[in-house]
Amino acid sequence: MKRLGLVMALSISFLLVGCDDHPPTSEIYEQAIEVTDQLETVKFQRNQTIRAQQDSFRGQMNGAVVYEPLEFYGSMEMNLLNLNEALQLESYVNDSEWLVRQNQQEAEWEEYDRTEFQDTLLEHPSLMLEWFEPYQDQFLMKETAISPFQEQEDESTEGEDGEESNEETEEVEVEKIDVYEISFRGADEQYKPLVQTHIEQMGLVNRSSVNLDDVMETVEIERIDMTVFVDKETYDVHRLQTRFRYLVYIEGEYRVIDES
Repeated sequence: MKRLGLVMALSISFLLVGCDDHPPTSEIYEQAIEVTDQLETVKFQRNQTIRAQQDSFRGQMNGAVVYEPLEFYGSMEMNLLNLNEALQLESYVNDSEWLVRQNQQEAEWEEYDRTEFQDTLLEHPSLMLEWFEPYQDQFLMKETAISPFQEQEDESTEGEDGEESNEETEEVEVEKIDVYEISFRGADEQYKPLVQTHIEQMGLVNRSSVNLDDVMETVEIERIDMTVFVDKETYDVHRLQTRFRYLVYIEGEYRVIDES
């Protein structure tokens, strides 16, 4: 019986050692921030929904940012309560100008006041990773493998008569990347500092008539999520996904903010 107990103890010990053969989560996360801080170009997708009593907004933005010197190009689709059709726009921003045009043929660029553009919308991803640093003791981590990020493209082909071809295409096997998947979820009062940073980034309280402290008193958090996929060899961040969903009272009405 004693021998059996010894075997079981040794088995458990081996299992524990086998599950702990990677650096601490906090070390991986800090290395990821350090590597990400060196990035000069970033591609991103942003989904945003704001529902209020008077109006509602839903938008999706896809774009790329070069940080030194600053240069941004992106496309956006917006759905507003008072519009029957979605509004599709293209936007270009650099250090001195902000240009916008409708996403259609022969549309001309219109110049807007550069000082009105929210530079925080193009914040470097290393800064967003830093938002979550105070909560590292709540991170979950697992080892997994992901496919390299690729933009979705229409892979259908057309024949000479303009009809879609039904020819079969060979499936290309894509080599997956071994990563650490670090995740976080919060849903109560202690995470209000994250919401405050998010509200400031979105520019929801830029008007002098809005008091940020008063606004924060009204915040009700439904969920805050963060998932980052860190390369196991280089500590490059292959994907960073966040979601903020909360209720807040601003300028006389409650608004449901949902952004990912």
